Amino acid sequence: MTKEQDKSDRPAAQIYRLASLSKSGAVLEEIATKAEAKAAVQANAYEPEDEYRDLYIGQTRDTGVLEPPYNLRRLDRLAQENNTLSPCIEAMVTNIDGTGYDFENRDEEAEDQEDDVRIDQLTEFFEQPWPGMSFITIRKALRRDLERTGNAYLEVLRNAQDEIVFLRNVDAKMMRLVKLDDPVPVDFVVRRKGVEVTMSVMVRQRRFCQLVNGVSLVYFKEFGVKRDLNKKTGRWVSQGQRLPAPDRGTEIIHFTALPDAHTPYGVPRWVNQMPSVLGSRKAEEFNLEFFDNGGVPPVLILLQGGTLQEETRKALEQKMGRGAAHTKNRVQVLEVEPSGGSLDSTPNARVTVERFGAERQNDAMFENYDEKCEVRLRRSFRLPPIFVGQAADYSFATAAASYQMAEAQVFKPERDEFDEVISMKLLAAMGYPDYRMVSKPLVIEDATLKLQGIEVALATNQVDLGDVIYEINEAAGTNIKISDKPRPLGGATHTIDNEGNIVPLPTAPANQNAPPCEKPGAGKPQPKQPEQAQVIKGEPRDALGLAVDMMLALRKRDMAALSRNLALFQALDSHGQEEVRKATASLQYLDPSTDLDGLGDLMGCTIAVMAQQYADNR
Repeated sequence: MTKEQDKSDRPAAQIYRLASLSKSGAVLEEIATKAEAKAAVQANAYEPEDEYRDLYIGQTRDTGVLEPPYNLRRLDRLAQENNTLSPCIEAMVTNIDGTGYDFENRDEEAEDQEDDVRIDQLTEFFEQPWPGMSFITIRKALRRDLERTGNAYLEVLRNAQDEIVFLRNVDAKMMRLVKLDDPVPVDFVVRRKGVEVTMSVMVRQRRFCQLVNGVSLVYFKEFGVKRDLNKKTGRWVSQGQRLPAPDRGTEIIHFTALPDAHTPYGVPRWVNQMPSVLGSRKAEEFNLEFFDNGGVPPVLILLQGGTLQEETRKALEQKMGRGAAHTKNRVQVLEVEPSGGSLDSTPNARVTVERFGAERQNDAMFENYDEKCEVRLRRSFRLPPIFVGQAADYSFATAAASYQMAEAQVFKPERDEFDEVISMKLLAAMGYPDYRMVSKPLVIEDATLKLQGIEVALATNQVDLGDVIYEINEAAGTNIKISDKPRPLGGATHTIDNEGNIVPLPTAPANQNAPPCEKPGAGKPQPKQPEQAQVIKGEPRDALGLAVDMMLALRKRDMAALSRNLALFQALDSHGQEEVRKATASLQYLDPSTDLDGLGDLMGCTIAVMAQQYADNR
């Protein structure tokens, strides 16, 4: 009996048994393969494209992790590679979070906030919320993550007594959101009709997670949640129970740029311009490849019906080539062998030279397309061109207008939104509910306008000289200091009597340079001069102060003050009066180009007339 006959004569049961054994052998082989795999060395780190791939909802290791709408590492890399995204993002970082901040009391009627001890405590904490790192640095890192990936995370750390002691930013690419849990009742204290009331609200609280070494997860909880969360298992404990401090999950404040339509993640504000981001990069890579390949050859020599001799080839390379290191953008030779002919009639060789000068590019291609992409990306940030370095057509006026528009529409709203989160969540949890953070704007200052404002303030004679000197130093970049000893004026001094009136000393010289004008009421009996009063205190008067007092008295028609200033002016010698006239001209009450003698005459006549009117009215 042959083997074929034996196979055909086997009963069906025996054939089924052999098939079962064959299948069992395959199973045993698979088991052996798995055993070998377990015995092999295996790496713990996952590939960087998405280490959470198997942990998302519906995957093999489903742990409730929500998948972001875009690959976060891909978004971050695009922001680094694109020639427009990086300047736009850094402009947002600098103008929103790099300007500094202050703290202030919400109560506008509070006492001087400069001496507020609680503001000093907040300032001390935020100067170094994480060892070796300031809050401005943390804010910049948060803003950079926010603009690149659409998400930013601030970790809040408490000690064993639940006191907030540290803050730090978390890399947005490494953080994932976990699906919401079942709702639980949470008590909130709110203010209604002027009274604080406690209300219970059903809230679904959020968890966050990070993957460690591609294997285990570390869990975090949403900021402000009262229940403890086990950071290793991700399980909540019952309300009122406490975990040991090393096992508690820390808290996360989640910032988003723009909300995603289908997930609780945020998306970057430039996500709608993704084609421009990718296209701009492709255009630049195409241009780079064009240059690397040498572009279009300037001349193409076609040799038809023959081959080029070796000597001729070397001669061409010597004349038109520059060696092996420079083989691009050079003359190319194309040889075409004949396909027909015989011994009696051989085809004639023909040489043709084709020039490609018209097809050669004078500049990089797709430049207009790249400019359009840049405009579209800036539009998504709503930034004027000057913020990305395009300042060729800008003057000071247009630059100031562009900044004011960006400050009002982009920078200030972003600062206010960030300050609101820090003030309402973080400061309240730290025990400072009556205080708020206020970010500083980046102000463009015009030194000329500022100095003019200082002159107007000085003319009111109601400002402190120390404040004036400080503002002048800030505006002009000077280092002027106030002298402790007042400079005497022309050798003349004055005193103050018991009634507070300023009178000249009896030894003051008479005025030798009286203004050449006839005083009204000449020939009439002059009012009796006041007798010398007892000197209580006295100090020299500076020219600027006397000039300001005199001109203010003239403008306000204050005859009493004018009389006192007149007495001081007349008590000066010629040098002192000249300094007063110069100080008056410097205040721009009169034209500074006016001749000093004429100015003195005009001022002297005006003072004399008004003093006489005052005396007559008395």
